[in-house]
Amino acid sequence: MYDAIIAGLGPAGSTAAYTLATKGWKVLGIDKARFPRYKSCGGCISTKIERILDFDIKETLEETAFGATFTYKTGRAMDILSDRPVGYNVMRDVFDNHLLNKAKEAGAEVIEGLRIRGVAEGGGFVTVFCDGGQEFRAKFLIGSDGASGVVGREYFGLDPKEAAISITAEVPYGPAGKTVQNRLFIDFGSIPFGYGWIFPKKDCLSVGIAGDAAKVGGRVKDYFNEFVSTHETLKGLKIDHRDGWTVPVFYSGAATPVRGRVILAGDTGHLVDPFLGEGIYYAIRTAKAASVAIDTALKAGDADLSAYKEWLEKEVYAEFRAAEKLSDLVYNHPRLWYSIIEKDHEIMQRYYNVIRGEEAVDSFYNWAYNKVKSKPWKVLRRWLESRFMPA
Repeated sequence: MYDAIIAGLGPAGSTAAYTLATKGWKVLGIDKARFPRYKSCGGCISTKIERILDFDIKETLEETAFGATFTYKTGRAMDILSDRPVGYNVMRDVFDNHLLNKAKEAGAEVIEGLRIRGVAEGGGFVTVFCDGGQEFRAKFLIGSDGASGVVGREYFGLDPKEAAISITAEVPYGPAGKTVQNRLFIDFGSIPFGYGWIFPKKDCLSVGIAGDAAKVGGRVKDYFNEFVSTHETLKGLKIDHRDGWTVPVFYSGAATPVRGRVILAGDTGHLVDPFLGEGIYYAIRTAKAASVAIDTALKAGDADLSAYKEWLEKEVYAEFRAAEKLSDLVYNHPRLWYSIIEKDHEIMQRYYNVIRGEEAVDSFYNWAYNKVKSKPWKVLRRWLESRFMPA
């Protein structure tokens, strides 16, 4: 009997295993993969991640971004850079393995290469059923096995179709060489309700595109091919391999991520920023909060995890609902949005402070609403007045 089992050992799972193990609890982490393993992902994390980790991640950082070069349908390039970092680029095999090693060092037991097939609760504990007829029991379970994992999809009934669909590739540097480093490349308008990106790493460019699954349909490959064939930074580069994946963004009406003795963190609970699609920061943040709730319940000798639900509502869902408003504006009207930031770079400079964690999300949205409303852009003002009200 374990105190807690962690299903999936990505950033959320490894953080949860580390946090609970450091508190002295008997923890088992299970993952279908063997680490280090490749993970299809843009791999950009906001600088605010350093504030929620109590160990160093510098050895995993590939590149530091000081803002971005924006484009609209791969044209009209515009630099909006800052004198302070906005984000860090990582390769997920290295970053995730680093977090997992920290969990092991803290005392968590780990089983790699074992797939979880089912979950059941009863008798004051949770049973996890795995390949080969193996079963494990714990007082609590944290589901962090991804949007397609059995915990979120089958046990909680979350809809894996409520997501963005994406294609990514790792591309060796071309003629531009490393002159493209120290910034991100973000493109609006090349895919419905989404964006394209180029994130420089040490030895390659992480290239990708993502858009709302319902709006993209089956054309994500077409959008990706058009993006990489027309973007100036990528022209002439050969892309030998590409991977598809989904981004399980937050959506209204999703099941509460607590059911009895089972709790969800990170992507499994669709706890992903619906505007940027940033998942790593929220995976770590929600995993820490879920671990605190379980630690409190274990100490009290009960199964009350309601503190996690209350924390999510106050600290995370409020941010995500505000981000949904911005998504609605930007991705439904990418050309209009691009024209706005072309005229006023201060909007993005201020948003960089949100990414850094230096300004509350609702504060930024209220400021942006009032600022844009005061401009002589009549079409935009009419739209804002009907849809984009202050938070």
